[in-house]
Amino acid sequence: MLNPPNTAPADRLETVARLRAALSVVMSVTSYEFEDNGVIRLRGTLLAPPDQAYRVLRPRVEQVGYTPYLRNREDDAPGNYDHEVLAIPGVIPRPRLNPALNLILFIATVGSVILSGSVFTQTGQLDLGAGLAFAGALLGVLVTHEMGHYVVGRLRGAPVSLPYFIPLPTILLGMFGFGTLGAVIVQREPFEDRRTLLEVGIAGPLAGFLVAIPILMVGLALSTVKPIETPAMAGAIYFGDSLLTGLMKIVLYGRYVPSAGMIEHPLYLGAWLGLLITGINLIPAGQLDGGHVAYAVLGQAARYLYFAMLALFLGLTVLVSESWLLWTILLFFFGRNHPPALNQAARLEPQHYALALIALLVLVLVFMPNPLWAT
Repeated sequence: MLNPPNTAPADRLETVARLRAALSVVMSVTSYEFEDNGVIRLRGTLLAPPDQAYRVLRPRVEQVGYTPYLRNREDDAPGNYDHEVLAIPGVIPRPRLNPALNLILFIATVGSVILSGSVFTQTGQLDLGAGLAFAGALLGVLVTHEMGHYVVGRLRGAPVSLPYFIPLPTILLGMFGFGTLGAVIVQREPFEDRRTLLEVGIAGPLAGFLVAIPILMVGLALSTVKPIETPAMAGAIYFGDSLLTGLMKIVLYGRYVPSAGMIEHPLYLGAWLGLLITGINLIPAGQLDGGHVAYAVLGQAARYLYFAMLALFLGLTVLVSESWLLWTILLFFFGRNHPPALNQAARLEPQHYALALIALLVLVLVFMPNPLWAT
């Protein structure tokens, strides 16, 4: 939400004059246009590269009481200009956040995850050692994931908060669960440009993925292969495989071993869940990490991926597992749109496209069509 400017000149021409003066150091304005909603479009030619120009013009335009969006000229747009600045009335607020809440939620999540992991034993009794191993693996992946976002965001000057971990102590309610719903980082304002959006979006999944691989390998080595019970034990819970975990089982055991033929070590389960969360985050839709990457590469055309993902999740819900229904509903309501970057004129460089391909590869490796089922 934008805060309304404290003072707005009554004469619109005076406002335009002030905006033109603010832009003059980096843009030669040739025309302007008023819109009914108070937006002012200023068109002309940049005097510096878009990324440098935007960082100069933004604070100057904000002093006039507006937030600038920099865009390239559209191919079918009338007029003789290269770029336009959309001056939106109001300035994006920058509230100070309280890190104490982040710490409290993290401590609660650690306790919740340890407690949930303590029940992953064959005896049915609480095992603190199992809980610590599970929590260490899962939180190792999640913390690395979120700090990947945070560190790259801070290096790029992006408006990211510290991560908010989400505890979910389902074991206290007599329900099966892993003790957490993951974590989120609050985006306090739109990203400056698509480069920043892509770099921050992909940093988390890649960091978490790299940490999960060795933990997963150690967890598999510590797991036990057993005969598959026929019929399956009533109430048993089985863990699905991604392409990555299936291949790792083949490499380690010489054959594919399904969950029904294993006693999974808590380290494996923690890394497994971390990869499941990574795969879901890489879905190219909305505010998910994959949605950031898709929008950075495709712009508004990323909306077509949204419809493809919605169809995919509907298919998974009907054909594979009803557990995807919740994600389908969330995707329907929250995955449709992605907020535009402030500087839409800055273009991606070759390394950004390489990062997007890496994100796609990781998604293919870690996505689990049927992650969890019970007998």
